[in-house]
Amino acid sequence: MNTKVKIPVIDYSKPSGKQYLKKILSIRQKRDETVAVRVAEVLAAIRKDGDKALFSYAKKFDGVTLTDKNVRIDQTEIDAQAKKAPPALQKAIKEAAKRISAYHNRQRTAAFSVKTGEGTLRQLVRPLERVAVYIPGGHTVYPSSVLMNVIPAQIAGVPEIVAVTPPRGGLDPGIAFALKLCKVKELYRIGGAQAVGALAYGTCTIPPVDKIIGPGNAYVQAAKRIVYGTVDIDSVAGPSEVVIVADASVDPSWVAYDLLAQAEHGSGDETALCVTENRAVAKRIAAATAAAIEQSPVRETFRRLPVHAITIFCTAKRSDSIAIVNTIAPEHLQIMTRTAEKDLTSVKNAAAVFLGAYTPVSLGDYFIGTNHVLPTGGAARFASPLGVESFLKRMSVAEVSKKGLQRAAPYVSVFARAEKFIHHAMSVEKRLK
Repeated sequence: MNTKVKIPVIDYSKPSGKQYLKKILSIRQKRDETVAVRVAEVLAAIRKDGDKALFSYAKKFDGVTLTDKNVRIDQTEIDAQAKKAPPALQKAIKEAAKRISAYHNRQRTAAFSVKTGEGTLRQLVRPLERVAVYIPGGHTVYPSSVLMNVIPAQIAGVPEIVAVTPPRGGLDPGIAFALKLCKVKELYRIGGAQAVGALAYGTCTIPPVDKIIGPGNAYVQAAKRIVYGTVDIDSVAGPSEVVIVADASVDPSWVAYDLLAQAEHGSGDETALCVTENRAVAKRIAAATAAAIEQSPVRETFRRLPVHAITIFCTAKRSDSIAIVNTIAPEHLQIMTRTAEKDLTSVKNAAAVFLGAYTPVSLGDYFIGTNHVLPTGGAARFASPLGVESFLKRMSVAEVSKKGLQRAAPYVSVFARAEKFIHHAMSVEKRLK
């Protein structure tokens, strides 16, 4: 018999409460090194043998026979599958694309030029040449991720955008419709670590790219971590996470469903936490969450989660609640308090923030325009959501006059000789003679 899930309510003012949070953070940072070893072997084979290894792994892992003739999905197949997407989904994809475009169009980075005492300094901005989007094909499919990844790259001016997706059954109609809407025409039926290797190192069939973006399982993420440096990546995405700061002004059942929205992803490593200063509110939210689980059609997903995955923390004051947020640096932060705007001013570390009772994370996941490709696992301390700037690189340009050289050379000479780089010094000193 299945037992009812009990949601922990933890008193953060006690040492045991702080230890509980510390435990959650340590579990969140765990890494399966056995996966990394296996992935490294796959990548080494792809780098050495190219298509031969790629097609061999497709047969081994996906049970399909690929060749240089059928690995690419042609436009005819994309178009045919796109027509099968339900009309309501087609409309939703179109409307979401408009909003994502409108938001990201404001992220364009401008070049500049400035006159200095030595001459002219400029910054030029150039898009990456070739970017790959990984489209998962396992537990579920994500047409929304096609939009979130492709649209900012297109706004940045990336001329070549390629997509890959695991060869399991036919191309999903929603994915096909999103790709067609975004005019992505280069699509390959490959997945897993082997796909990441092919994109990073290139094969006879698949030219290498400059950056790999998009979600994937543990093997895909491990592969992205290893190839980083050969190519750029968006991030090494971990399990979904949310922190909700709530007070008595919000309906406990709303908080409950927002917690479950993140916990339902199904990896077993999700983190869904609520923080409140009111113990009565904490108990009501815990009860509402437990009740929502019992009523859920996917209740078994929640029953399989470890006990800490969904937790309510009770603090002494709002500053302590925000301190928890800044320590966790969550992927998603919801602030459902009477003073949400004021509370936001104290938040330093969060990837995407959703203010007020009427702004659940689901809106950002799909529709309102902000990007749902976000840093996880505490990376919001130093990283940002995917955006137009993720596909741009800055180029510095300097042009110094003869008089400017005469002014700068003595300082350069001092620096260079202090650091024992004699010819650095001589390269400017020679020009003064």
